[in-house]
Amino acid sequence: LFVGSHLLGAITLANVSCQRLAELDPCLGPAALMLSLSTHGILCWVAMVRMCVLHQLPLRCMFRAFCKFKEQGGAQVPNIPLLYSLAWFPLGFFLAVANMLWRPWYFLAYALPMTLMGHMRIDGMPWWQVREIIVGFVFWWGMAMVVHFVNSQQVLRRDSADRRFLLLVAIAFALVCTLLVYYLTVPPLVALWIFLAHPAIVVARSAIQMKAPSLSAEEWIALVALTWYIGRCLYIGTSGRLEQWGARQRMEDTLQYALAHPYRAELEQGFGLIHGEHGGGLAATLRNLGRNPQERTKGLKEKQRKLIDARKKLLLRSAGGRAVLPSQLTLSVHRERILEDSVAALFERPVSELLAPKVSVKFEGEQGLDAGGLTREWFDAVGKALAEGAGDVKGSSLLTLAPDQTLIPRRIGCEVGDVPLEQQERFRALLALGRIMALAVFHEQPLPVSFSPLLFKHLLCVPVGMGDVRQLDPHFYNLRVARVLQPGGVAEITLALGEPLTFLSAASEVCPEPQELKPGGAQIVVTDENKTEYVHLLCEAYLCGGIRREIQCLLQGFWEVLPPEVLEPSELGPRELSMLLSGVISLDAIEWRRASAVPAHETHVHRWFWEVVQELDMEHRSMLLHFVTGSSRLPFGGFAELRPPFSVAVTDSGTHEHLPHAHTCTNQIVLHKYRSKEELKAKLLPALHIEEFGFI
Repeated sequence: LFVGSHLLGAITLANVSCQRLAELDPCLGPAALMLSLSTHGILCWVAMVRMCVLHQLPLRCMFRAFCKFKEQGGAQVPNIPLLYSLAWFPLGFFLAVANMLWRPWYFLAYALPMTLMGHMRIDGMPWWQVREIIVGFVFWWGMAMVVHFVNSQQVLRRDSADRRFLLLVAIAFALVCTLLVYYLTVPPLVALWIFLAHPAIVVARSAIQMKAPSLSAEEWIALVALTWYIGRCLYIGTSGRLEQWGARQRMEDTLQYALAHPYRAELEQGFGLIHGEHGGGLAATLRNLGRNPQERTKGLKEKQRKLIDARKKLLLRSAGGRAVLPSQLTLSVHRERILEDSVAALFERPVSELLAPKVSVKFEGEQGLDAGGLTREWFDAVGKALAEGAGDVKGSSLLTLAPDQTLIPRRIGCEVGDVPLEQQERFRALLALGRIMALAVFHEQPLPVSFSPLLFKHLLCVPVGMGDVRQLDPHFYNLRVARVLQPGGVAEITLALGEPLTFLSAASEVCPEPQELKPGGAQIVVTDENKTEYVHLLCEAYLCGGIRREIQCLLQGFWEVLPPEVLEPSELGPRELSMLLSGVISLDAIEWRRASAVPAHETHVHRWFWEVVQELDMEHRSMLLHFVTGSSRLPFGGFAELRPPFSVAVTDSGTHEHLPHAHTCTNQIVLHKYRSKEELKAKLLPALHIEEFGFI
């Protein structure tokens, strides 16, 4: 068995290597193959002869001139130096192999029928014959599996070279399995199995006879060890199975909770009181001033690793040990319905399996082993499927476009009342989508889509500010928010409407029918005294109205995998989480500048800015793109497809102490008149880590 496995392995490796050589020279490949086979064949023949000598098996001399003998114990025994081994035929070796091959058929054709007729007793068969029967059965079973494998449709569709290679690998695998059984049945190991099983048999017999078992100290130790091992295996198997059985019910409970508790956005303290161009950014900056600058600029990879480690520790504590945790998440999907298959597969998987160290993806009807490439392809394909159809207002995709052209959940049903069964399936899909998003972060496999920045604030439980409303929809902000907050703004709007302004939501594509912002809101008139409350409720309804249940399902699915208690210590900000989910892409600084709008009067600050962009690494370039456009990814077609084009403005307002700020609706970054390139860079980098505009 050892010789055969070695020879087949050598043939396999030689076949692959010689195919590479044949590509260089047609004659070189066959010559190298023959040399390799000859070398390994000679080594195997020498090994077989040595086995016959060591085990005193019959040997036959084929070339008498080279066959020599020596005196040993009064008898003539073969004297076989290494180079003379080829003169001997290892007859005993081949007889031993033949016994193993025919013994199972002898048992089936003769021994078993004779035993059934009462003419023979199997228990009187010596152990070496029983062992040959066991090993022989394993060998022939392996050969049957090889035949079945090579005749399967997956192998037959391959070319002849691949079929030969797979045949050799299958035979080698069958021989290795046979070798394993051979070693497990050697006398020392058989004695060990008997020693381990004997105490259990004695205890069982004593329990039946209702008397105390008589065991030695070593046997008691073996019994305890065996009992512990069997109990551990049963615990690992049953706990994993029970978790799988309960996973769907837990997800159903999560779904019912999400439907019963529609999401309400948390707004910043003082929302609606601070207004103006950059009010929200001032508040955000003041909150960040207390932080250490090194903490603010901590690398994304470090934060992601901290998040992953914290989640693994939490999983380990909840599972009670590493042994019960799955080692791999296996997914089997059809490429033509990849989103539907992925949603169905991930909805029912336990969290411990989703957090397995390795993900293995198989596309049905396709060949290929997943060494990481298929997993990346799966995440990429799922991301593209999510974005497909999002621009269709009346479409049926899970996601749709927000006013800022980022992705948000599409409205499924009403925010109140029971949910029909057909709509519940779509809510389940949103739960699974949340899990996919968390998987992308945990397994460091980005999804090539741009989700709404507000969604990341909801995921991190970060309050929404006035700047977020302005970024989402500048037209709504200027018309319905900033105008109301201006002195005399309520009276101005009332005059324009021709009727009093009441506590009703603003119509939108997501929620076209105005809703009462509070009970009896249709009869409550907005005044200067309650306009702050009105703006607070109006913006919250505009951000989440109509899709509260949808948002809650998405968040709950994400939090199932990455709960808030591990997100908060990671110190990730919404922009950083967006980059981890969508990925850091390669951004060419030269192409970026070439596709950007040319300023009417270029200054040294403009030139310094592009020099700084050239010096930034890809991570900070992605953060800069997200800071200015609201997305860390480019549209299809690159910078040239940004609408409106990326632009750089230098303002006379403020001083060189202020941080840069951005207008995401126009894809514009606004710089102040900094005194040097170093000062510009020193102000730009902290701004990328602050979610709103601010100053230092």
